[in-house]
Amino acid sequence: MTHLPDRAFRYCASLVSVAFPSSLVSIGDGAFSGCSSLVSVTFPASLTSIGSHAFERCSALTTVTFPASLASMGGCAFERCSALARVTLPAGLTSIGGYAFFRCSSLASVAFPAGLTSIGGGAFRDCPLTRVTFPAGLTSVANLAFRGCSSLTRVTVPDTATISPNAFPPATTVLRLPPASMRDLQRWCEAVDGALAYKRCRPLLYGWLERAQTRLGSYGPDGAARQRDREEFEGDFGLLVD
Repeated sequence: MTHLPDRAFRYCASLVSVAFPSSLVSIGDGAFSGCSSLVSVTFPASLTSIGSHAFERCSALTTVTFPASLASMGGCAFERCSALARVTLPAGLTSIGGYAFFRCSSLASVAFPAGLTSIGGGAFRDCPLTRVTFPAGLTSVANLAFRGCSSLTRVTVPDTATISPNAFPPATTVLRLPPASMRDLQRWCEAVDGALAYKRCRPLLYGWLERAQTRLGSYGPDGAARQRDREEFEGDFGLLVD
């Protein structure tokens, strides 16, 4: 067997465990949706894709072991898996589907692989994540991807990433960006109503701030953003929304 059909074990409420064949390549949409007694899942090394809603509402699921070969994860794949507390995504994964881990109410930790390039809309919405670090090659974080993650206080974003205006909760999220990303985030800055904090301000940053037309509420310990010497901007640029 290379493919598990769509909805193959849907709503098998007494299913506690499953052994996959070593030849399995893909799991269909909704294959284990609603299997509320399923506790752990270990995928074979041959697996490359998990369909949408494949393990949605598997409320007892605590452990998921992904193979390095996994390249794609469909939308809502693990939505509302309320017992899942920690996820380590595999090296081969390049994209995470929309709402893949939506409302996983115990999910406090996720480790992203170096090859990840995109995170779908609502992928981790309403999860109790406390910290997220993105890989250097990330190119996009879609709308609402981390919205409702009220415990998320720090996000490290690479300069390659395009961030949707509503990707993070505006009242609680701190973004730290290298200078190359400033213009990419201008539209996001204009969309929020809060305060900007700066560290080691330099003319390049000052000029960008003037163009951003964002209401400034406070400044970092280095003082007000003002015209300074022409040295290259150093350190981090942080966006702090009160």
